[in-house]
Amino acid sequence: MTTASSTTSTSVEATIDAPIDRAFEVFTIGIGSWWDANKHILRAPLARMEFQPWVGGRIIDHGTDGSTCAWSRILAYEAPHRVVFSWDITTSWTIETDPSKASEVEITFEAVDPARTRVVLTHRHLDRHGDGWEGMRDAVSSGWNLDGYAAYLAAPQPLPWISDDAMRARLAGSAAYTVVVLHPTEQLVRPTVDPIIWAHGRRNMALISAGIAPIITPVTSAAGPSGFAIFTTDPDETREILEGDPGVVAGIFTYEVHPVRGFPGSALPGV
Repeated sequence: MTTASSTTSTSVEATIDAPIDRAFEVFTIGIGSWWDANKHILRAPLARMEFQPWVGGRIIDHGTDGSTCAWSRILAYEAPHRVVFSWDITTSWTIETDPSKASEVEITFEAVDPARTRVVLTHRHLDRHGDGWEGMRDAVSSGWNLDGYAAYLAAPQPLPWISDDAMRARLAGSAAYTVVVLHPTEQLVRPTVDPIIWAHGRRNMALISAGIAPIITPVTSAAGPSGFAIFTTDPDETREILEGDPGVVAGIFTYEVHPVRGFPGSALPGV
């Protein structure tokens, strides 16, 4: 990591072991994953950070006591190459309400190769903070550090990273399906209606075998819906199928139908 300072700005740069789309998203939307939790101006401990990824959005710290601190405005958001946000903090480390007295932080991202990204952070216009701005410059010059960010990106993660290109390819291959939410009525009184539920279950298995509803999941808790299903048919065809369900015919179930898009080939894993 390299650090440099001028009269009214300071910068730090590093080459990160991550593709550019991941480097950008983790720095911005994922800011709370790598930011030093001790660096905030909340009265309470930091619970989480919120980065609103649009021009005019804010960076908001959320305290464990429910308090919030919006200490920055997003000035530019050009994924995955550049982001600029304001530093709305006074030399007394309180919120600055006058935008003309706020400095700016610009971060640029440049792909070195498909697996590495050069990240340059520049904190500029520090003289805008007025009297005592040199102390702010010295504080942020020693405070900005990309080591924690780089360490997070290099560490093993519980989920694989899906690149932007992979996302686009998967979305292009998505298909239309219909989701059904099954609800119980007051007429579902067990064990009286158990024979109807058995017939309903047999029909569900037939729908699975026929490939019409490849995923059917009964809900095992007492409260809430009775089940969910994904049908390969369109909403009108799905309603027609459901109107013949023994549980719907008997009035022990009602249903909702929702058109959705999904990914062909998805399946429940074995246990």
